[in-house]
Amino acid sequence: MNIDPANSIVLYNASSPLAKPLADEIASLIGSRHPLQSTEDGEVAVGDLAPDVLITVGGDGTLLRAARLAAQEGVPLLGVNLGRVGFLTEIEAPDALELVPRYLHDGYAWMDERHMLQVQARTADGMGEPVHLLNDAVVGRGATAHITRIEVRVNAVELTTYQADAVIVSTATGSTAYGLSAGGPILYPHSMDMAVTPVATHGDLDAPVVLPRDATVELTLKSVNDGTLTIDGYVDLPLSPGDTAVVTASPHQVRFLRSGSRDQFYRTLVYRLRRGAEQTMALTKLMLAEEARRGA
Repeated sequence: MNIDPANSIVLYNASSPLAKPLADEIASLIGSRHPLQSTEDGEVAVGDLAPDVLITVGGDGTLLRAARLAAQEGVPLLGVNLGRVGFLTEIEAPDALELVPRYLHDGYAWMDERHMLQVQARTADGMGEPVHLLNDAVVGRGATAHITRIEVRVNAVELTTYQADAVIVSTATGSTAYGLSAGGPILYPHSMDMAVTPVATHGDLDAPVVLPRDATVELTLKSVNDGTLTIDGYVDLPLSPGDTAVVTASPHQVRFLRSGSRDQFYRTLVYRLRRGAEQTMALTKLMLAEEARRGA
């Protein structure tokens, strides 16, 4: 693995007042010749020459915004965590200036490859373009608060029709995200399986279902009201009654720079889940301190 630190792109979360200053420091430290990019800029732009690595400064959401392009370009990701849980990010913000250069040095980090899914919206106008995702695809209600009827088919065989707020189809990586909060299973990160999890279901099957990678999952909106297809928590596509989200395996993988044991997922799992509330308080204190410093 040969990484040129100067050929690195740094992406920061524009909604965090701590992210841009830290991103500036990181870019300066590693000598990046690319301009900083922000989540406000929309999709990450790589130009004519793909970078050697894409560094994100924010939380898992910031990293997810970069994951699709990174996978398609074959560019590894390195996440600096300013969020709460940080299952995908690798480095905590206080350690970033010390550790980021190490991760870019040959021989320090290893490549963690994660499987992706892809989803296509099938509407009256035909089949839409595939959108690749790292975490999950969610079919749920639209703006109106009501129970939604969502038919689920696996390999063209009807599983059930859920009456629920939503149905989540998640990757192993996404199993610790929205699916977990809805009572879904935690899958080993390198598993190729996917999980189907209903949200706030009313009656019928309420247990999550784990499916193999080669399964085709169809989620059809059976309600009389419009719904929404949400991809990785930041892409929303409108669905009309009768529209279907078709989820299959993606040909792409996302690669992360990691260090330490390949089994550290087990060691850090409970810690990451527990620290959510504690991290919120710590970040609030940091943000107040930064605002006070700027006002001084």
